[in-house]
Amino acid sequence: MKYVGKAIKRKIDPRIIRGNGRYIADLNIPGTLTAAFLRSPHAHAHIRDYDLEQARKLPGVIAVFGPGDGESFPSLPALFPHPNLVPVTQRPFSCDVHHVGEPVAMVIATNRYIAEDALDLIQVNYEPMPSVAHLNDAIKKDAPLAHQHLNSNVAAHFQQSVGDADSAMKEAPIVVHQQFNIGRVSCLPIETRGLLAKWELFGPEPKLEVYAATQSQHEMRSILSKLLKIPENNIRVKAPDVGGAFGAKAIFYVEDFLITWAALMVNAPVRWIEDRMEHMMSSIHEREQLHEASLGITKDGKILAVTDTMLANTGAYVPWGIIVPIMTSTLIPGPYKVPNYHCDAKVLYTNTVPLAPFRGAGRPQAALILNRLLDQAAKKLQMDPVEIRRRNLIGKEEFPYRTGLRSRDGSPQIYDSGDYEKVLKEAVELSEYTEWRKRQVEYRQEGRYIGIGVASAIENTGFGSFEGATVRVEINGDITVLTSAATQGQGHETSLAQIAAEVLDVPLDKVTVLEGDTSLISYGTGTFASRIATIVGTAVYKASQGLRDKAYKIASEKLKTDVENVIIKDGCVISLDNPSNYMTLADIAHEARGLFPGTTFPYSVSPGLEVTDYFAPTAAAVTGMTDIAVVEVDPDSCAIRILEYTSIHDNGKLLNPLIVKGQVQGGISNGIGTALYEEVVYDQQGQLLTSTLMDYLVPSSCEIPDMKIGHVETPSPLNPLGMKGAGESGTIPVPAVLQSAIEDALREWNIKLGMIPVKPAKIKELLERSKDLVMK
Repeated sequence: MKYVGKAIKRKIDPRIIRGNGRYIADLNIPGTLTAAFLRSPHAHAHIRDYDLEQARKLPGVIAVFGPGDGESFPSLPALFPHPNLVPVTQRPFSCDVHHVGEPVAMVIATNRYIAEDALDLIQVNYEPMPSVAHLNDAIKKDAPLAHQHLNSNVAAHFQQSVGDADSAMKEAPIVVHQQFNIGRVSCLPIETRGLLAKWELFGPEPKLEVYAATQSQHEMRSILSKLLKIPENNIRVKAPDVGGAFGAKAIFYVEDFLITWAALMVNAPVRWIEDRMEHMMSSIHEREQLHEASLGITKDGKILAVTDTMLANTGAYVPWGIIVPIMTSTLIPGPYKVPNYHCDAKVLYTNTVPLAPFRGAGRPQAALILNRLLDQAAKKLQMDPVEIRRRNLIGKEEFPYRTGLRSRDGSPQIYDSGDYEKVLKEAVELSEYTEWRKRQVEYRQEGRYIGIGVASAIENTGFGSFEGATVRVEINGDITVLTSAATQGQGHETSLAQIAAEVLDVPLDKVTVLEGDTSLISYGTGTFASRIATIVGTAVYKASQGLRDKAYKIASEKLKTDVENVIIKDGCVISLDNPSNYMTLADIAHEARGLFPGTTFPYSVSPGLEVTDYFAPTAAAVTGMTDIAVVEVDPDSCAIRILEYTSIHDNGKLLNPLIVKGQVQGGISNGIGTALYEEVVYDQQGQLLTSTLMDYLVPSSCEIPDMKIGHVETPSPLNPLGMKGAGESGTIPVPAVLQSAIEDALREWNIKLGMIPVKPAKIKELLERSKDLVMK
């Protein structure tokens, strides 16, 4: 039965659509108490003293904890170390706060209403300290220090280079420059963060059960074990249904520790559900970077050199190291041949919410830089933007392609496979690019300002370190797949089932996938970095093959034939010599359990018809994509409307084209938010000005255009199914292609756009400035 590559509807959808999802807020554990946090109103302050007593006296309040309780708490572990990083991680209930929204006290009560009322009764005496929020301020020599114990706000300073970019730039006949100011965004999953912790204190050792809206249940278990000083095998972390994540739930936060600790202190289950304002002021942000970049090219449009100076904001802490700016610095060359490249990156601490990977994780910033520089070069050369890209794309015959740079783990960066020219060609054809260029001229004569943008980009997907899967045949013949993945709506229960069903040749509805629970499989990493299909999918594939081989051995011994003489078909192992001589998988599962107690196990394999296997990729599988967008800009209102959007992706061998299409559509929608609407704004003192969805603009379905989506399949040689990741690739080229299209629409005014998001107010400002220059 062929399932891999088929567009099959997701199994989970009917349950979720009917409202039968089971999220953290839905869990009904008797005796569960509710937590609420008091958060700092200051961006940088020292807590001089506090009074919790009035809050403790409120009826319904069980306990109140504050800075005095945190004196013995360790700081959160520093993940993803880097030799150039000076790491500062958050410490629960510290007497020093470093961003607005940092937790300073916690109330445990019988319900949320009482807990919130009790927060109003807590008295905290803050000593405000100088704060810094903006990159341009943080880099100054006399800037306030985000952390008083540091000598500067520089968290890390590193470089990426290949060749001699400075010399090549000096010799380049044509050089273009551009500054980029990329704004900060929130991850904004529809379900905010949440956690419920329950202890079992009977028995020889305490045991902890945690229900968490998390992307990384095994990582959460590991960190809790270290902080609480109890063995990992005494902790179970389970993710029920999770309503989106996009990176926000991959991080371990101080609230995750404090809720589990509080449940131990009050000896009762404790639940905390983050509200939207808390999410805006305490869950990680991403994207914010400043760039000054240059491109040197030949007179026929070939890239000679690229240089970039980057400032990246990490906020108050480094919850995931400096992965985002590293990713940006590594991937600015993207799918293009760049013989000489240099990037100088400084990562800065500020008194703002920490930044960590959000869908795309530094890659949208990277795609913006070189694609927009190529637009400026094409304009100077009077060359079509598509043509200048075509001349510089890595050729199909050049794979595997060594960039000369280092990947985020320090290993040499190698692109495994791709056909970027074909991706570009198909995008041009599907978008009717040539026809739109003709229409653009016609519309301009009618007084309409139409712009066309193009961007090509890549995503390095499927990072390690490993994932595992157990595949088991139940006694009734059903197949159970246990994985280390955690789903937040990606369709794992369908796509992973397709792999097992095909290998074992059983109907898809016979396969059940279970995930998001540390009790299912011993080890795992997490759901992020577009890695589940490539890594967990391969683990399922290997385990399914191992189970099939085990079934062959049992069946061949039972059927008294050679193991080479059997095949699996329709869920049965059949003798090739005599097809009427067969065993169903249910029969074999029964045999694999042994006859009955006291008898000798008769087969030359281990008991039980199940196999566990792990897969650790040797490198990242690299996807390629080209997007083409058509926009219209009204020069009076400066309103922007997307008329048409085309996206061609190479995600390797598609496991389920329907699910991949949905991922691409969702990624593009995310990208439109980053490009045109969403922006977290702080004032100079670090006060958050966009703490609600009244202030933080999110595109609705009305702003998301219909999309033309296509695929080119170049299998990856790094896994047996040839898969590449797809979860984030949709969002990566969007800021570049939309900024390009908007600038193209306004080329009559010779405006150069460098800001993301591109908002009407900014366009109006640039138009007025352009008109003033013309008048002068």
